[in-house]
Amino acid sequence: MTGTFPAQPAHAAPPGPVIRADTNRDGLITPDDQAGKDTWTRRRGALMLPNVDDDQRRCPTAGPGGARLPDRRLADCNDATDTVVNGPADLADLAPVNITAVPRVMAGTTATVAAGPASRKHVRIFAERRGRMVPLRPDDRLTTDELRHGIRLGVEATDFVRDPRKWAGFTDIVLKVERGGAMTEDRVRLRVAPLVFQHDLMPIQHMMTADHSTSPVEVERGKHYDPAVQPRPVRPGEAAFRRDLRRGLDRAGLPAPLYNYPTGGDVWMQDLFKAAYASIPAPGGREHRVTVIMRSADVMPGTATPSFPLRDASRSVFPLLRGPGTGVVQQYDPQRVGSDDSLYYGSFSSTGNFGTVPPYTWRGHRYPVGRVIYGGTGGKESPDASFTRMLAAQGYQRPISVDTSWLGVGHIDEFLSFVPARNDRGWVAVVADPDLGRKLLEDLVERGRGGESLVRGIAPEDTEDPRLTVADALRKPSLTQGTEIARKGIDSALRTLRGQAGLTERHIVRVPALFDRLDVPAGYPRRDVVANYLPGAANGVSTGTGVYLAPRQHAPERDGRDVFERAAEKALSGTGTRIIWVEDWAYSHHLGTVGGEVHCATNALRSLSGTRPWWTERD
Repeated sequence: MTGTFPAQPAHAAPPGPVIRADTNRDGLITPDDQAGKDTWTRRRGALMLPNVDDDQRRCPTAGPGGARLPDRRLADCNDATDTVVNGPADLADLAPVNITAVPRVMAGTTATVAAGPASRKHVRIFAERRGRMVPLRPDDRLTTDELRHGIRLGVEATDFVRDPRKWAGFTDIVLKVERGGAMTEDRVRLRVAPLVFQHDLMPIQHMMTADHSTSPVEVERGKHYDPAVQPRPVRPGEAAFRRDLRRGLDRAGLPAPLYNYPTGGDVWMQDLFKAAYASIPAPGGREHRVTVIMRSADVMPGTATPSFPLRDASRSVFPLLRGPGTGVVQQYDPQRVGSDDSLYYGSFSSTGNFGTVPPYTWRGHRYPVGRVIYGGTGGKESPDASFTRMLAAQGYQRPISVDTSWLGVGHIDEFLSFVPARNDRGWVAVVADPDLGRKLLEDLVERGRGGESLVRGIAPEDTEDPRLTVADALRKPSLTQGTEIARKGIDSALRTLRGQAGLTERHIVRVPALFDRLDVPAGYPRRDVVANYLPGAANGVSTGTGVYLAPRQHAPERDGRDVFERAAEKALSGTGTRIIWVEDWAYSHHLGTVGGEVHCATNALRSLSGTRPWWTERD
């Protein structure tokens, strides 16, 4: 393979060969990178990418005869698992490292270049020889002629940081020069770029929803699949859901077609994966990025086996999304396979329980790419510990954990979203407010409307209690208890966000909600848990372009307007973000034990064109 790294300005080389990388993070290698090159700080130090994409689509998704590959085999293939540079795009993923030219180097001088022993299995070094990038082994010799002309190297990390106890992400690239019986040594330190969650201020590039008529195994076995071709709706309410998503995206100025994802019947797209990226500096102040899809660590109760532990629908990320510029990774604790805890607590590991607080600065802390946020108590009611340990090990976007044990499904998106806003931070948190929901119902009773049905516009057979009136709802024990449980849970989460992220009332928009205490079976270890009785307006999707896609409320009307919808629109009216209502009652809200909303039933790949460099974070 041929190719070169970005050209550097000509400078006089110092005596003896010197190894340099982009230590000052300007996308070039110059003498300005000399100082402090053998150390690494948050302000200065060279970076390398985890080269986990598949630029030439060489990775298999099925075995001989179409046999399904185990989950681990699917994930164990990417550009870093071979020893070649897979085309020009793969070359661009290598961190440039140079050995300076020394035209008058002594005859017989040779050198070696290798990663330090502690990081060697996590790093691969390539050298440009005769116009091709070839791998360098630790004992490969650089010749006198090469040292006289200078050598271009490329470095890739073969993985990202998963557990800092095993590897913290650093490597020293060591140049050893032998001349006249003497040995000299020079080195440069690099750190692997962290995996960074996308956030909801980024414009949506592809809005994804489930294709129920195509199974993961079909696309794994090579069935031609065009995600832009809209499938025939097969589930109740699916046609209306897709119609309203399309309308909302058009209003948001996002004409790209809905991106379909084969699940074979799994509605819950948000629980399958989380989109992230890794980046390093490029010339001109740009970033060179690789999109990284984090597969959910959701070990499925009852169906998980050691070979196929994770949610089946999440396997489609490999044939559909892995490819040029996009990698897929997974991290989970195999000890969870076969454990009863997966039945009771496994949902906390779904990626619907993970989000990103958008970028902000507070008390001298600067988070240019925001912070990860997820629901968990630190005990059993928490996500897979190896997954959250991996997130913390990235060293950036320092995760915030809030208690979501009071929710039946345990997911943070049941009561919290983020949208762009015209304020000092550029965003607000959209937060479910059960007290506001109750007040709206009380106002209807005061106006003599207490005898009206609580749920409007839905066939009686598609509601839990078709005869429930507004007045009944205010007396119904499970709803009054649900309001109290949810209020305490949401207040606790907001206290955490105030303390961790400096959230104030001007950064919060409260939308009405109505929570129901679930009637759980005897012996179920989780008690006093709730779910949204009416569709949760906080469980929506920001398009990143001033539109918020929220579930249609189906609350009673006043003056011809849904009272919950009007209250939510009023709450957001000063932000510059407007709501487009999406019909999801039959498709997702009234599905299963607790249901879900627009955010639960979609996923999104967002544009990275406007990201701010993660390495400018000051924690």
